[in-house]
Amino acid sequence: MRNRIKKYYPALTADARQEKVIFLLIQAGITGINALTGFMILRGLVKTEYAVFTIIFSMLAIFTNITNVGITPAMSGIGGSIWENRREMQALLNTALRLRSQLGWWFAIPFIVYSAWQFGETGLNPAPLLALVLLLLFAAWIQLQFALFSIILQLNKAVRQLQENELRYVLLKFAGVATLLWLRLPVTVVFGWICLTMFLNLRVNQILAGHYLEPHAETEVRFQKAINGIIRSNFLRTLYWSLEGQISILLCTLFATTENIAEIGALGRLSVYFAIFQAFIINYSLPGLAKTQDKRAILDRAQRILFHTILMIIPILAWALLHPDSLLWVLGPNYQSLKNQLCLYLMAIAIGQLAAVVYQICAAKAWIQTNRFYVPLALPLQIGLIYWLNLADIGNVILFIGFNNLFFLLFNSAMLLFAFYRYQSSLLST
Repeated sequence: MRNRIKKYYPALTADARQEKVIFLLIQAGITGINALTGFMILRGLVKTEYAVFTIIFSMLAIFTNITNVGITPAMSGIGGSIWENRREMQALLNTALRLRSQLGWWFAIPFIVYSAWQFGETGLNPAPLLALVLLLLFAAWIQLQFALFSIILQLNKAVRQLQENELRYVLLKFAGVATLLWLRLPVTVVFGWICLTMFLNLRVNQILAGHYLEPHAETEVRFQKAINGIIRSNFLRTLYWSLEGQISILLCTLFATTENIAEIGALGRLSVYFAIFQAFIINYSLPGLAKTQDKRAILDRAQRILFHTILMIIPILAWALLHPDSLLWVLGPNYQSLKNQLCLYLMAIAIGQLAAVVYQICAAKAWIQTNRFYVPLALPLQIGLIYWLNLADIGNVILFIGFNNLFFLLFNSAMLLFAFYRYQSSLLST
């Protein structure tokens, strides 16, 4: 047992321990303020307006994923081997930005139409509907760039700078949202303020990333070929996954009511309890994995990341089982009837969190070529679930999420094992 603990918690220097503690404390602050902002919005908006708010961020997640198609994993994987060369990193960033912007333009019209339909289903009037669609496009444009600049900072171990900027951003967002809700302004104005703070956050990250780049406007053919190779193997999966990741909202829109959309969105707020550990994995652990080339070191790092993820999941599930009322209290009086769905939902989300971490391990090494098999395997399962489950019942929507996330975990685990075996074989053959 002692050897196993030493494996996952190797001896750290005093400076390394202090760095990790400071990281977790700042991240806890960021997560806490974000959670407070989210719960404040949840309590401050009526159910119909919170349903609109849920759809807003569901749509934003769809667009962010659909314009990624493996670009950010490719940038992380390629950047892990060239991160010290500022000129090449700038060329890699230029190439990734150009490809992602092209995808953004291709998907803009379908995105506008789909967003307008979703908002229309909640009964929004034309003027606020148009305003929300325009704000969504602005937020989507920000998100196109944000992850790519963050990768530059992560690879250069500028995590503290990322955190400090994020902390300023969430404080500004919190102050504005609190004021707007106190004034009882509509959800359109609240989202407009959030978009402004997102833009300011992006601009600061662009300035910070500039310190690790050599400015020029050139792209690189070899980077484009490498990224395009990953895009081709990921395009169908990502297109499918972009809708799949927000499928609970889509199913409620099609089969249930606006109130059910708000209830799923409210339960989704509780996933913020996973956020601090998820951020630690993404910002602190994955960049190191991306730069690791030794097979044993890769395996050790991956096992440590998965071990930490499981440790983060267990206390939250235990909390939900032992004292669900305290979790539901933060959602406000409109959502106290969800006690029976709480544990099932958090279990489904926990499986999804673990599946996402396995995928992120693959993505950090650009080991996602087998993604093309996901759609033909997952689609029959999902069609069967839609046929057999009565999706007008929110409990069955949660069951759908759980089965879907379980398949996601199994597929990503197989993809990781297969990719590691191929990587090991390639090292033996050289």
